[in-house]
Amino acid sequence: MIQIYPMNSQREVSFIMMTTKVSKSNWIIAAIIFTLSAELKANNPADPLITALDEPNAEKAVFDDATRTKPIVLKSADDAAKYFSKAELAKLTKAVDFKKRVVLIFAWRGSGQDLMDLSVGESDPERVIFKVKPGRTRDLRPHTVIYSLRSNVMWSAK
Repeated sequence: MIQIYPMNSQREVSFIMMTTKVSKSNWIIAAIIFTLSAELKANNPADPLITALDEPNAEKAVFDDATRTKPIVLKSADDAAKYFSKAELAKLTKAVDFKKRVVLIFAWRGSGQDLMDLSVGESDPERVIFKVKPGRTRDLRPHTVIYSLRSNVMWSAK
């Protein structure tokens, strides 16, 4: 009997195989699994699904156009020029290939303990769901969260 345990919850195909009894059928099943995993890995791009960007720092104009449920979507460096200084725009264009990726900027004011949480759905096409967990303190703090996603990824914010 062959048991397959995924090493992580992402779509990377890496398995630990454990066999309790070695037989010819177990080796055939193992060969099929390795063949399928190689094909899936070949189809899986090296480009990560989503990346959180700590830098660059956006200007205060993001608070006029973005909320925690409706982010600013940047599809080119020209779009980004409105929200970043020249130095910060250079950092962004160095970190993100706008031909393959889009940038989402979430900006809101709320409790200092507010946290942006995301979950990745295992579907085709992939889907990312963003959700803010409200904090319990009554202090008003600005929050800016920037993500880079592959352009073919579906997303929603709640």
